[in-house]
Amino acid sequence: MSTTDKSNPFIAASLSEYTRRAEGYDVASGGWHGELARDFVEWLPPPRDTAVLDLACGTGLVTLAWSRAIGAGGTVVGVDITEPMLDQARRKPFPREEDGGPEVKFVLASIMDLAGVLEVQQVVETRGGFDIISLCSALVLLEDPGKAIKSWERLLKPESGRIIIDVPTEDPTLMSLLNYPLRRAIGVPIIFEGNQTKGIHSLETLYKEAALEVEKSFKTRSYLPERTYLAHEIWDALDSPMGEKTRRLVEERGSLEKARQAWEKIWAENLTDGKLWDGHKLYVSIGRRGS
Repeated sequence: MSTTDKSNPFIAASLSEYTRRAEGYDVASGGWHGELARDFVEWLPPPRDTAVLDLACGTGLVTLAWSRAIGAGGTVVGVDITEPMLDQARRKPFPREEDGGPEVKFVLASIMDLAGVLEVQQVVETRGGFDIISLCSALVLLEDPGKAIKSWERLLKPESGRIIIDVPTEDPTLMSLLNYPLRRAIGVPIIFEGNQTKGIHSLETLYKEAALEVEKSFKTRSYLPERTYLAHEIWDALDSPMGEKTRRLVEERGSLEKARQAWEKIWAENLTDGKLWDGHKLYVSIGRRGS
């Protein structure tokens, strides 16, 4: 088992955020993470008896979807740095090997450094690599996504191994505005700088730099209810359920007036034709390793 470097600020921030969110993660915001997990498997249907590496597996939603699709003879390895998330994953109703299910293993480790993870290296040695590597809702949390993808490319089976990753679109949604520019404005330390996506080709570029062939890229539906805010609904947006966490931070820091002034500026800068579209659409890319 690999250990995690808690001195790394990105890892420390993830541990803090997802330890807090672990228990309620699956049902948060209407449970859309579970919908996305099932879609991952529909977008990249796995062959039977295959080997899958589910990176940043969290509570095991995507891991569970893979395990139900590949059957006996298959192997699924889920890797995450947050023990409370993995605790939730281990409680899920995975198909048992004796009932025709695959072998499923969970590993506490950083997905940025898998060289010392025995469960991962065993698959590379015995099977020649993973047939599928998935990373769901986590690339934007990494300090160096390009470096990470290059390291994962070597874990794929030559010529046939494929990888699937998603990133949020560049839309200035309510969630992104509250989580990043407003938090910065009220002095809340942020390690994750938010989504740096600049169109659907951003992820494709990272794939090509990692010597991966891009098979398919597409934009998904919204995984949160879509809504259009008008300019005068500025305070409705801040008082929405999505703004609850930010409101708590404001109250803790006693910076209500500062937050309101900052929000007015952020709101005005991100309106398009006097409106703000809200939702949560993603870009997804599937890539293949060469020979």
